[in-house]
Amino acid sequence: MYGYGYTKIFTEVTDSVTSLHISRTQMNIIQHIYMNGSATPSELAEALNVQKSAVTHTVKKLENKKLVTVKENTLINDKRSKLIYMTEDAKTLLEEFLDNILKRIQSDLGGLSKEEADKLYTATLTILKYIPGGNHNETCS
Repeated sequence: MYGYGYTKIFTEVTDSVTSLHISRTQMNIIQHIYMNGSATPSELAEALNVQKSAVTHTVKKLENKKLVTVKENTLINDKRSKLIYMTEDAKTLLEEFLDNILKRIQSDLGGLSKEEADKLYTATLTILKYIPGGNHNETCS
């Protein structure tokens, strides 16, 4: 039931971002970079469970939209290696996306009492603790 509610809210908010011509894969890349600061195409492919060629294609689209920049990876001694960073425009887009999710949840749950809201918050933290990737770098073993 919790997953259904999350999926419904996420789908509605994602649809609003899609109207801005940002695909789910593009948003996933932006979110990953936001959480990690930067990423290589290989890291993104592994994290998103897609082919590296698909990441390269999607990153090109994001570059054209001025949502990411691609720079030489100076952390290793390979001039072919690239690091992808998000731009300020991407950060603004992501913050609007997350704000829309919060507003949607608040409107759906506006009738909760303080006690019910506290219980839901505690339950959500518990669920996130046990979902791999639920909290950044906090997963149950």
